[in-house]
Amino acid sequence: MTREDGQRAAPSIALEAGQQALLSVGSLKSPLSELPQSGADSLLVVSSTAPADLEDELVSLDRDPRSVGHIPISGSDISYDGPMWTCDPLVPDDLTGLSMRLSTAMQGLEADRGWVMFDNLNVFLMYAREERVLRFLDHTMGLARERNLRGVYAVVADALDEQTYDVLRRTVDVELDRR
Repeated sequence: MTREDGQRAAPSIALEAGQQALLSVGSLKSPLSELPQSGADSLLVVSSTAPADLEDELVSLDRDPRSVGHIPISGSDISYDGPMWTCDPLVPDDLTGLSMRLSTAMQGLEADRGWVMFDNLNVFLMYAREERVLRFLDHTMGLARERNLRGVYAVVADALDEQTYDVLRRTVDVELDRR
């Protein structure tokens, strides 16, 4: 597969059911573009992207937003009246509230087939202590594994210190570098 610029395009993410992956992307690259086409068939996205913008991105990637849930991470109210399932936004340091929303939302994903994507873990690391974020991720990955969901946790690795990145890398099954 080649891109418009003639470069060979990297294949989309291929994970077995239940696998959890750390995805390193460049600061301007959308992790959603790395999902396989079928990845949006039963997808939950945790993102600071506004719901309408996330929907536009999904459509531009030829993904159907009707089968996508979105947990918005934002400090302000968001209004959205589109085909995605969404909820009230959470601030980035409300990891307890996010955990509760995730456990409920994951029940709506198809076991053995669904995907959970955090499109930028850096946001959480900026607002909450690293230890809290790591405990939260461990809990989240456990929930995903219990339902046999694929998990993708994207980071801009160049914006993290090496020690933090190494700890994140050790918590997942697969490491993917798409910078």
